[in-house]
Amino acid sequence: MMPEPTGFFAETAAPAMDLMEIAWWFAAAVAAVTALIAIAVTLLVVTGFIVRARAGDRLAWSGTMGAIEALLRPLARFIHRTKWEGFDRFKVPEGGFVIVANHASGLDPPLMQFAVPRRVRFMMATEQMHPMFSWFWGQLRVLPVSYTAADAVMFREAVRHVKGGGVVGVFPEGEIERPPCVLAPFVEGTGTLVALTKAPVVLLWIHGTYDFAAEGVRDAKEITARLRAELARASGWPMREK
Repeated sequence: MMPEPTGFFAETAAPAMDLMEIAWWFAAAVAAVTALIAIAVTLLVVTGFIVRARAGDRLAWSGTMGAIEALLRPLARFIHRTKWEGFDRFKVPEGGFVIVANHASGLDPPLMQFAVPRRVRFMMATEQMHPMFSWFWGQLRVLPVSYTAADAVMFREAVRHVKGGGVVGVFPEGEIERPPCVLAPFVEGTGTLVALTKAPVVLLWIHGTYDFAAEGVRDAKEITARLRAELARASGWPMREK
């Protein structure tokens, strides 16, 4: 007679149960961490809505993008300790306008968006638009800058958007400032955008905004030079030519 293999099964059953127990505890830990992250994100979103409401502002976006904006705003305020100065005197234009800002870091686009309760379409270099975030760029309706002939189509879209009552955000240095706190030359396309749209321009610099009066000025080079000079005056930064 063959011996019953009860001993064999008895020896292998215990390790199998141990693996199942480890798997169960791992799954429980993942679920707990996921739940904590979800709760933290929800609390941040709620905090973002409260921060905006207490400031008398409204979110620029609705739906998913509104939740993202509400999430990022308290992060900017409490983690990066962003301060908003001068906005008590800032009246948001009702129609289309252009926001011009220096380019200090990769955080500049969301900080520019937080400055106004209107949706901002940013001009952004295509090399900075990682394909992984294609959905995000599409939601923002980014105006891609490739520094090629294809930019003519993008530029016409920017002009059409402003004339139609929209807001376009421009970082006319075209790159993050190097060295820091030194204004790089402004691309002339910024002045051309203002000249063609005849729209109001708001200058944004780190802690404040400044209105730019260009009444009677339609020369693109002069507008570009005045924008750069005014931002340099407000910031106190020197300007480099190359």
